[in-house]
Amino acid sequence: MPAVPLLGPGVFYGQERRELQTSSFEYAEMSIVHREVPRHTHARAHFVLVVQGVYLTAALPDEGACGPGTLVFNPSGTTHRDRFRGRHGRFFAISVAPEIASHIERTIHVPVAFASEAVSRTIQAAYAEFHGKGDVCPMIMEGLGLELAGRAGQWPDLPDRRVPAWLVTARDAIRDSRDVRLRVSDVADQSGVHPIHLARGFRQFFHCSPGEYARRCRMERVVQLLTSEKAPLAEIALQSGFKDQSHLTHAFKRFMGVTPSAFRRSFRR
Repeated sequence: MPAVPLLGPGVFYGQERRELQTSSFEYAEMSIVHREVPRHTHARAHFVLVVQGVYLTAALPDEGACGPGTLVFNPSGTTHRDRFRGRHGRFFAISVAPEIASHIERTIHVPVAFASEAVSRTIQAAYAEFHGKGDVCPMIMEGLGLELAGRAGQWPDLPDRRVPAWLVTARDAIRDSRDVRLRVSDVADQSGVHPIHLARGFRQFFHCSPGEYARRCRMERVVQLLTSEKAPLAEIALQSGFKDQSHLTHAFKRFMGVTPSAFRRSFRR
């Protein structure tokens, strides 16, 4: 009997359309035209969001017919054969680093398809951010991945009374940082908590991810520069941590609905 192929981190059968890597996750959208892929093993735990087609996997009972919007989690070491009904399918895959996967695998020991609305909202937010035009933020993708891991692994909420002091400190650290390479794990380390704990706390009390909050603060700084200085947009872009004026324009329009130039003109009328 031939050996079962072992697929490494972030490796899936299919044609990769797009990919993004963060500290703890490897995101990839894949299209597949095979009727069936060979039996194989995944070295790393991963999520699979069905985007198009009907996904059939031997890892779930009765081959688990999964339509678009279904999210499946496969623990590390999962061996299965899977396919899409018909010849075409598309899926969004999230490969999870072992130190994060271990927290999910404490409660999930076998492949499972989720029915939770909270889990669905989180994965849909990650997919939407993944397809953001011109400004996909690794910190946001990392935070959403951590939220997804926390929800899937039933990480407990913080006591719902008042915002913990460490979470206020973490929020302030993000607000005051000018480091565009800031990571969720950096803030979590400074706060003395696990990154999943930080991501869950941010969503619970501030109703956003750490990366979304960082983006908001960054845009507030851009607005301040646009309204208080006459510096060229290219200079404001560099001051704000963007690669260039084009990068700033795409990000600003996505967040504010207008370009920086249009915003500046409307403010000066």
